[in-house]
Amino acid sequence: MGSQVQGKGGVIMPSSAALRRAAAVVADAVAHERGALDERQAKALLADYGIAVPEGGVARSEDEAVAIARRLDGPVAVKAVGPDITHKTERGLVALNLHGDDAVRAAARLLTELTAGQDAVLLVERMVRGARELMIGMKRDPLFGPVVVFGVGGIFTEAHRDITLGVTPLHDRDIDGMLAGIRASALLDDFRGMPPVDRGALAHAIRALERIAADHPAVSEIDVNPLIVEGATPYAADALVILDATGQGGASGSSAAASTSAAAAPPDLSALFAPRAVTVIGASDDPLKWGGSLLLNLIAGGFAGAIYPVNRRGGAVCGLPAFRSVAELPEAPDLALVAVGATQVNAVVEQCGQRGIPTALVVAADFSEAGEAGAAAEAELVRTARTAGVTLIGPNCMGLIATHCRLRAVGFTELRPQAGALSIVSQSGNIGVQLVTAAERRGIGIDKYVTVGNEASTSALDVLDALRDDPQTAAALVYLEGVDDGRRFVEVMRRTTPHKPVVVLRGGLTKFGQRAAASHTGAMAGATDVFMAAARQTGCLVRTGPDESLDLALCLTALPLPPGRRVAIVTLGGGWGVLAADELARNDLELAVLEPGVLAELDKLLPGYWSRSNPIDLVASVGPDLAERTLTLLAESEAVDAVVVLGVLRSPSTGWTSDDAALAVGAPGAPARDRFNPAETAFLERVTALMESTGKPIVNVPLRTLEVATFPGGARHDPVILYSPVAAVRALAAMAWYTEFVAAQSGPPSGLSAADGPP
Repeated sequence: MGSQVQGKGGVIMPSSAALRRAAAVVADAVAHERGALDERQAKALLADYGIAVPEGGVARSEDEAVAIARRLDGPVAVKAVGPDITHKTERGLVALNLHGDDAVRAAARLLTELTAGQDAVLLVERMVRGARELMIGMKRDPLFGPVVVFGVGGIFTEAHRDITLGVTPLHDRDIDGMLAGIRASALLDDFRGMPPVDRGALAHAIRALERIAADHPAVSEIDVNPLIVEGATPYAADALVILDATGQGGASGSSAAASTSAAAAPPDLSALFAPRAVTVIGASDDPLKWGGSLLLNLIAGGFAGAIYPVNRRGGAVCGLPAFRSVAELPEAPDLALVAVGATQVNAVVEQCGQRGIPTALVVAADFSEAGEAGAAAEAELVRTARTAGVTLIGPNCMGLIATHCRLRAVGFTELRPQAGALSIVSQSGNIGVQLVTAAERRGIGIDKYVTVGNEASTSALDVLDALRDDPQTAAALVYLEGVDDGRRFVEVMRRTTPHKPVVVLRGGLTKFGQRAAASHTGAMAGATDVFMAAARQTGCLVRTGPDESLDLALCLTALPLPPGRRVAIVTLGGGWGVLAADELARNDLELAVLEPGVLAELDKLLPGYWSRSNPIDLVASVGPDLAERTLTLLAESEAVDAVVVLGVLRSPSTGWTSDDAALAVGAPGAPARDRFNPAETAFLERVTALMESTGKPIVNVPLRTLEVATFPGGARHDPVILYSPVAAVRALAAMAWYTEFVAAQSGPPSGLSAADGPP
């Protein structure tokens, strides 16, 4: 009809005439301060962007309504519409399934009487007939901008809540994921004699709402419900377009919400990650003060560079020469740890700029988390830092660790993690300490640990963005209580996750958690569904518990990614195999079907009464190399993508007895390898060799509690030891999903769901 043109890549684009027409309709409504378009205007807008709407016309009298109905040649719907008419169904302003002149005339007469004096007209449309009712919509989220929704429609939409969300800008794979992500996705295929829905038309409709949101900032919300499927074609049977004349109903378009991130270039954090020299401003001999604990930990950690205490009395602090002021420092260190009171911080940061110190980490509290006065002081601190050219970390943070340069700049806790490939970023100091402490206890290597506190100038996302190109970091674990800039979140994650996995430990996903987060950090938690959609689209792996987050992050740094979803389970007893099999089903993994050759070889190894199926129950058989030979058969099978080994470690099968109890804990600080007996060591070395040769992950779960979570073997991949079958399967499921996500970046869409929780 001349409203659309063929665009790049076959995408249907509105014609210039359609765009002008749509802009005029919206502009006129805004000029007259209308809160919404009426239904005929809303449908005209949708039609201009290529969404199918029922044929029909506008009547201003009974005769005109009858004439339009005759042209449509079939049952019709008549609705009263106008600028001041809302809730048509509830007010009885909709008449459906009308046959013949008399029925149309009677309905037109009644609706005219009911809307007398309301500047109403009659919308007469062909009745769209179809058993499948879907819905699409758009709403501007204050943090993430335009969000498009797709799902099951009709009058029970709210009750079913079978929807998926897509945070714009949408990639083709995101839209495919939305269509596949509803629970009732079977409705889109051949269903009870009905043909498959035209998925191209559905995808175009979703894309059209995204385009409308970008083209018209005044459009704050769109609701197309029901979207009735007639034959294979979806039609917008009803439509509502809500306007915000200010254009401030939420983040607008693809870039307005990112204004905060676009206003300034990302901070240079090289001095934070690898400083050559550090100054502690407010240094003290008292370990119960921030300046004392920070300095003592720096010294105890063996920092390789120079350490310059600054204390107004001068002399010596903790055995090091102290300087009375920043100006007296013999050189400009790369990093200043600011451990003075909140009222002194502003002046100190200004002095750092004057001395040429590029980065300052501020531990002092009593800023935005403490109320309006603190927020004002924090805003002033940000202005001072920017004017001085100082990258500001904090305030209200606990410090950082960089093991590769032996930097341990944390206060009031002795964190001594071993060096590794996992970096941790946290909006919360105490959560960060918990994660690093657990990593230290379990032998999980850490490269960097950064707390960002109030994120006055440098956010957790800024740190993550800098870690993207960091050669020492293989994976990142980020604790977030809120996201103040949703567009920035999407941008950083889209850049990072295709190359480096990111596990997000997320707080503030419930109303209670959001209230708690706001009370101690002032973070904006945002809508849970929208955040989860953004995380899913951008490849983040979201977790809500510290242990599960650390498990997954460890697996992503130590294990190869599984090439598929087929899992073999080796177990020393049947019960754990049952639990693991159940968890596989819950996480959309598959029990690998054992090949005939593998079955034949297992028959030679196991007693004749073994189950001859997966899970492979070793039926408590004990042999010096039984577990190794079984594992080798499975890992080298082309029908297996990953293996879970249950109960072999810390069991009689590897010679573990009560005399070995000391190994379960080991001496404080003992290397992880020293926590295993010779048979276990040999088994884990075989695990390492198999992962290297096959490229498949193998996760171990011990029979008895084992503190360490890894067995460092000096190879590219290290064995991982988790605490339960459920933990092992969940980690593998997340890794399989991430494998598919990465593959989808350069291949066909993977059908990722934009609304469900993380895998």
